[in-house]
Amino acid sequence: MHGFSIKKLKEKVSIGIIGIERGCGATHLTVALANYLHSALGKKTAVIEWPERHELKKMIEKEGYQQRKLLGVSYYTDICVGNIPEIMNSKYEAFVLDLGADYTATREEFLRCDRKIVVGSISPWRAFAYEHFLNNITATENYEAWEFLVLFANMLDKKKLQKRYGMYLTSIPWIENPFCLKQEDMMFLHKLI
Repeated sequence: MHGFSIKKLKEKVSIGIIGIERGCGATHLTVALANYLHSALGKKTAVIEWPERHELKKMIEKEGYQQRKLLGVSYYTDICVGNIPEIMNSKYEAFVLDLGADYTATREEFLRCDRKIVVGSISPWRAFAYEHFLNNITATENYEAWEFLVLFANMLDKKKLQKRYGMYLTSIPWIENPFCLKQEDMMFLHKLI
């Protein structure tokens, strides 16, 4: 009889990334994080793109990769929601889920993830969307262990939001190329996970 091993429980990790709105950098962060997990940490890594999104599918097709692999990371695009458990139960050690910007549609899968990351901008013309999201989740979700990331945030706006919602917001540094990570990119991604 095999003993129950705590080490076994921690062999796989799933990281869900949700954007506050389209174009806020969730896919960019997904690709950067997957490449970090694979290249820096040596994890067999898969990216799962939420069905009905097609940014990564287009990228993989453009690059001409038939095997769904790009720089050692496997990309699962254009799949059915029902295929996600099968993929998550496969040979990979790390899964990064690009869940897009529709929290209502992706909520269940997001909540299943070991790590939950929310990405958005608090630029003056986009702060309303971030606050709207925070108002909704603070009323209904157990969000204390989630990571909240912001793009293009000045310190004053960031501090106001942190105080108002009682949470920490992490600024995302500029990651020029998510496929070719610089040392400072890797330092940020290391802190994130």
